[in-house]
Amino acid sequence: MSVEQLKAERIQNLVDAMSFKEPKKIPIGTEVQGWAYGYGGVKLKDVLDDPVAASKAQTKYANDVQFDYFWGGGSVSGRPMRVMEAMGNDMYKFADDGIAIVHNQSEIKFMSAEEYPELMADRPAFLRKLQKQRNKTLQLPRDQAYPKILQALKAMRNHQEALRLSGEFFFNQKGIIVLTGGPVRFSNPLNDLFDHYRGIRDTLIDLRRRKDVVKKYYNMRIEQIKADIAKINVADAGKPFPLIHTIYHVECFLTPELFDEFYFNDLRDIMTPFLKAGAKMYLKGEGAFLKILDRYRQLPKGSILIELDEDDPFEAHKIIGDWQPIAAGITLDLLQMGTKQQCIDFVKKCFDTFAPGGGYCFLGNKSLLSARCAKPENFIAVYETANKLAGN
Repeated sequence: MSVEQLKAERIQNLVDAMSFKEPKKIPIGTEVQGWAYGYGGVKLKDVLDDPVAASKAQTKYANDVQFDYFWGGGSVSGRPMRVMEAMGNDMYKFADDGIAIVHNQSEIKFMSAEEYPELMADRPAFLRKLQKQRNKTLQLPRDQAYPKILQALKAMRNHQEALRLSGEFFFNQKGIIVLTGGPVRFSNPLNDLFDHYRGIRDTLIDLRRRKDVVKKYYNMRIEQIKADIAKINVADAGKPFPLIHTIYHVECFLTPELFDEFYFNDLRDIMTPFLKAGAKMYLKGEGAFLKILDRYRQLPKGSILIELDEDDPFEAHKIIGDWQPIAAGITLDLLQMGTKQQCIDFVKKCFDTFAPGGGYCFLGNKSLLSARCAKPENFIAVYETANKLAGN
């Protein structure tokens, strides 16, 4: 079978599974990031300047296990850390293992509550202001900034080359498919505040103390998002693959009432026309959201693949498993601390419970970010078991 034939078969299996048909093979996915470097025997920070070594390390695990899809872009190279170093940007830093990358929110200076009017008056200009504050190289005199910017450009070239080499291996040699990439993506405007403008703590405080201001910002951005999506032809976008998508981030911290007001109602209104036209959607879950899973009964049946995170997948299946497909199969704690047999038993239980009748894709509940996230013997046993049970 050619690589293109393999990709086509994997896509059909995914569409069948999401449509509550039993596929030829249940799709097997992975969400490996920094862990790949530990498996490849190197630290990410040591190979950033060598695209060949970086790519070789980050793809090694895919020679030892078989899988069908990535949920997102399939990159495990992390952020372009050498670029950020050259630009004097410390929003992210390496963890102690030299592999995992940490969002350094505790040391970042975020905007004050008094700056909301400035943000809403001209968001692009405000973002440029923040970028200058956070990239210290941009604050230097031209003669001092210029060599650092050149250094950043060279580092970005290395980063892009590592991505190219890894992509050639994953997609053109192994035939891995990427679930997402459809023409429609819904990103909650609150995530702008949560990640970039106000930070985790102050965004959640603002929702309690100055909800009217947060709502004003949210409404402004939602209208912009809706206007952009309105330009997309529903008929052209109503294809089952690649999946349109959304991601939970701030949402797992919201009450059910705030979840509806600041996320779900707009998600439903924006996505429903595309889903009714035949598109399918991927929800990248973060955190716990068992209490709001029933909301997804308001979307067409078999239209959204829900990746679970902290919630018990067997409880989630009771709530939504007859209406929307789920992506689950192994947990980080078992990969990290369980025995090989415990991992195998959990995988078997998932297939026994979720696979009959379709509506199931295999995936772990969390990204493998660091070298300590999974015992290699557990990881290999999990994927060997999953592929046998999947029909391969």
